Amino acid sequence: MSVDTPRRSESLRERLVSQFASRRNQLALTTTPGLIWLLLLLAAPLTFMVTVSFLNVNDAYQIVWEPTLQNYGQLFSGDGPFWETAFFDSLLLSYFIAAVTTVLCLALAFPLAYLLARRGGTTFKVIIFLVLLPFFTMYLVRAYSWYLMFGPSGVINSALLKLGIVSGPVTLFNYGVPAIIVGLTHAYFPYMLLSLYASLDGLDFSLVEAARDLGASRSEALRDVIVPLVLPGMISGSLFVFVPALGAFITPRFLGQGKVLMIGQLIESRINSLYAIGYGSAASMFIVASIVVAFAVAFRYVSIEDLGGA
Repeated sequence: MSVDTPRRSESLRERLVSQFASRRNQLALTTTPGLIWLLLLLAAPLTFMVTVSFLNVNDAYQIVWEPTLQNYGQLFSGDGPFWETAFFDSLLLSYFIAAVTTVLCLALAFPLAYLLARRGGTTFKVIIFLVLLPFFTMYLVRAYSWYLMFGPSGVINSALLKLGIVSGPVTLFNYGVPAIIVGLTHAYFPYMLLSLYASLDGLDFSLVEAARDLGASRSEALRDVIVPLVLPGMISGSLFVFVPALGAFITPRFLGQGKVLMIGQLIESRINSLYAIGYGSAASMFIVASIVVAFAVAFRYVSIEDLGGA
């Protein structure tokens, strides 16, 4: 019996090895868990949202399984033209805030990423530590810290008043669009920095030196050599900032203080107050479509390998 047991285990192992010897079986084994994860957490919720956007909810808060376009019509219905509706205003404002946040992150992160790519050692470690330090705290805590900074009696205005720089609270540092942009820029800056650094770290800086030796100015070397070579990092970093900023909810709620209504807040308020899941799903479809368009535009200039830093 002791002899048969090793033989059985050995034969079982041989069968398992032979079963997964083919490349097809190996591929199925490695990709199946990821596919199941994507189906459960991405494809299924997205399919449900798309389906509900074409359905109604009755007075008993039950989904009526009859196709309709009423939810999309409600997005642009009102007393005036469609560009005066709450949804259209929130959508344009969300685009504006997300775009400005992306540009600010790009402008602030590019010089720092260039410095990190040219420097190493202690300088690199210190800067990376300071940039990633906010990630050791909850996103809600970071948003609340900016809430304390802004406002008529916030830290910024209080410091300016005590120093005698201003005679009254500066409206620029009140809650609203500027505060939201600052909070979102702080939240998503590391994504842009790391994406740019990944591209700049693989850049052959001898090409920049050659361009300078041939008479190119610093700005010309930046425009004609550096930017084209690090374009994949710029695009991937912009996607990592623009997409979450477009649907931001916590930061606008803290730093907007009712003065600003972004698309995420609008959807949340309609669902919580009226249980308008059809309206919310239809509004969310515009966010999904915007993300699809952003990725489609990005893939016209870079490949999926470039976005991944390959």
